Amino acid sequence: MPLEEGVPTPDPEKRKADPKEPPAFSLELEPGFELTLPIENELTPLDEMLLQSLVESADYAKKKAKPGELLHDYSLSPPEAIVDAFRTIWDKLALELSLNLSSAEALKELRDLVIYDIPDGTRSTLTVPPMMDVDLDAGMFCLALVHTLKSLGSRRAVLMTHTAYNRSRGPEDTRRILNVVAKAVEPVAQYARRHRIRLHLIGQTAGYELGDLLTKNLEDFDNAPFDAHFLVDYAEELFLSPEGQQALATLPNIDVCVRHTKLQVSGGWVPTKMLKCSYVYSQNGSLFSNWTFDEYAALVAVCLLSKKLMSGEILNKAYLDIDDVKRRYQMRELSLFQKSVRLREEPRKLFVVGSPIGLYQIYY
Repeated sequence: MPLEEGVPTPDPEKRKADPKEPPAFSLELEPGFELTLPIENELTPLDEMLLQSLVESADYAKKKAKPGELLHDYSLSPPEAIVDAFRTIWDKLALELSLNLSSAEALKELRDLVIYDIPDGTRSTLTVPPMMDVDLDAGMFCLALVHTLKSLGSRRAVLMTHTAYNRSRGPEDTRRILNVVAKAVEPVAQYARRHRIRLHLIGQTAGYELGDLLTKNLEDFDNAPFDAHFLVDYAEELFLSPEGQQALATLPNIDVCVRHTKLQVSGGWVPTKMLKCSYVYSQNGSLFSNWTFDEYAALVAVCLLSKKLMSGEILNKAYLDIDDVKRRYQMRELSLFQKSVRLREEPRKLFVVGSPIGLYQIYY
């Protein structure tokens, strides 16, 4: 369900209303919007076949992909293949960066890792060879990321779908955005039913155009092994209201924020939940067809690396001693430290993470 954020248009009159009150956020719903056909009928027969193969593959057929191979039937790889890929990638990272953490220990730490992924939308990734409907392709990226995290033992994730700021682009683009989200609802809900994923929707207001479709398809589960929190029609201003603060309380604290193709998190910031959050820049568009299962595993590995590098650095930094301060200064500001790591001969993905001594560029 990923979509690119826009820029909200401020309302000066509302800001003048009462200087003591926080500025009101105007959310104009698309008047008269309705899906002209049931969403399943909007897909081509090829899209239907791909979706069915994608979702059912999560039941873990015997067929396995090798690292770097995208199965031609668009399968989600079995959990054991994803775990094996993560182990291989982490062992290479640990060797390159002299990390004192084995892949077995890294897998244990993934259990409590909370990743917040902000996809880049469908525009900047249109140069990817078309393998399925581009709007459907965008939605499946989030499903595959949830599958990867669950397979690796994680328990929670936060994912952006689209922001209310997108509406500033006008009614035509708003309808496109809503149709992209609508196409993703059924496959995500079907996967959640099969594998007991609890889906949480945060941000949508009363009268949201897709409200009935979401309510009809989403189910709740007791003792679900994974919680996926989707920010729907999201705006930071919504958390200024009492209802928004209640919704905010349901979100987990975020460890790592991933942004695709953009170097900022404006428009997607989650107040109070990102206070100790590190940042990962992924220089790769977020379409499902643009990622192989091991590249998703690499993304998760880099997120864990980011958390480890910045652990104890955000809000509660404590220097070990004066020598530690001098070492950081020497590496970061005199030597202008940065390190590039290539985890395979012909990389297709680039991640950038920060550290107390400088930048790491991870190529996979």
